[in-house]
Amino acid sequence: MIRRCTASDVPYILEIERKSFKPEDIYSDELLKFLCAYCNDYSYVYVLNGTVAGYIITCHEGNAAHVISIAVAPEYRRRGIGKRLLCTALRLMATGKVSEVFLEVRVSNAPALHLYKSAGFEVAEFLRSYYSDGEDGYRLVLRDREKARKFCVRELEM
Repeated sequence: MIRRCTASDVPYILEIERKSFKPEDIYSDELLKFLCAYCNDYSYVYVLNGTVAGYIITCHEGNAAHVISIAVAPEYRRRGIGKRLLCTALRLMATGKVSEVFLEVRVSNAPALHLYKSAGFEVAEFLRSYYSDGEDGYRLVLRDREKARKFCVRELEM
């Protein structure tokens, strides 16, 4: 089940971040609470058997949706949860609320890159030394509404 993120979800989101990201990339408790509140209309958690298994924080910025952070706990990966969460952001584009969705990703994050590229995202910018440990990143963007619809066809029907 997908539902909107609340402040009470932050400890679970923080735990998923600890399992998913390098220590220097983990958002603080305070920042996660702020983002869940500020971007509440577009930020969700995926709950499986009463446990927060994944989350997405998406902020609406002008005519774009910015996926600030998305992660699935390692023990719940490869079950389609990341796709379902990503589709909450892509729904904004598919329904015409924004003209593009963008995000940043480490160049070494092959599973995430595969997911994003299968959704139709394209590299818009190479971000040299973007991450605090010096690793490069990509800014990916999706502007093709039809690709978003096709990728999320089942999720958009929900």
